[in-house]
Amino acid sequence: MLKPLEESDLKLILPWRNAPTVRQAMFTQHEISWDEHQAWFRRVQSDESKRWFLYLNQNNEASGVVYFTDLDAAQSIAFWGFYASPDAISGTGLRMSLDALDKAFNELGLEKLNADVLGTNSRSLDMHKKVGFAEEGFFREYFFDGEKRVDVIRLGMLSSEWPQNRVLLVSRIADIAR
Repeated sequence: MLKPLEESDLKLILPWRNAPTVRQAMFTQHEISWDEHQAWFRRVQSDESKRWFLYLNQNNEASGVVYFTDLDAAQSIAFWGFYASPDAISGTGLRMSLDALDKAFNELGLEKLNADVLGTNSRSLDMHKKVGFAEEGFFREYFFDGEKRVDVIRLGMLSSEWPQNRVLLVSRIADIAR
């Protein structure tokens, strides 16, 4: 389940966001201070083009963050991203994706959802493809990670693809539960 991110969630999610495994997969890779985190939250709260959610797992425990950015109501498109708590149980990414994609296509009414993934983030690339995203672009050496330039892969999913992809994703999640 996704619930809108609240100020009371900030202390919970900052350690997740600052975990080395999460930071290395993000476009903002430095360790985020408490003041910076609070300022970020104030900015996103007043920005209609962004929606941030806390993911609650099947036991109603907070275990990840899902966000939609660059929401364009006129075009019905957006970008999305997510990260799980470093101690989240196996399968959290797929479960979080199910809730996020339902939110994107069924509640937000998007026609297209995009993702930009660092080429060094093979886990995220694999997961996007497992849930039905198609690779649409390849930006060579697009991002400097502080040491080297890395490629960025653009992925996308259309709302018309979601019903069939949803069936496959629900089946994958059922396989994990067995």
